[in-house]
Amino acid sequence: MKRSEHALSVSKKWLDFAMEDYQAIEILWNAENKLYRTICFHAQQYTEKILKGILENKGEFPPRIHDVNTLAIRCKKLGCNIPLSETEILFLSSVYIDARYPPDVGLLPKGEPIESDAALVVKAVRKLRRRTDR
Repeated sequence: MKRSEHALSVSKKWLDFAMEDYQAIEILWNAENKLYRTICFHAQQYTEKILKGILENKGEFPPRIHDVNTLAIRCKKLGCNIPLSETEILFLSSVYIDARYPPDVGLLPKGEPIESDAALVVKAVRKLRRRTDR
């Protein structure tokens, strides 16, 4: 298998993995009892996987990191138009880091996510999904 065929195959796998996170986001967002922390976490995971898939598609091996900002910068350097604002990218980057620590720290630097945080990430992943569905 040529590198370009391999890159497309791996890129599709990233997209498939990302879609599981996207489906979880939509289910959780539409649920009666919204789980804002979980929505934000899956949004970070979705975005990370999409960006890694873009890098693979461009022939780059994605780094084993979780920083959405760093991944977005690498994608943009390759000429990819990422339809997320800097605010959305930085917010999504902040979600993963603190999610791995005890609850007394909170998921975000300012504490537990609230509805407006979840609304921001849902809007962001929907924009990114529309872009990747083309």
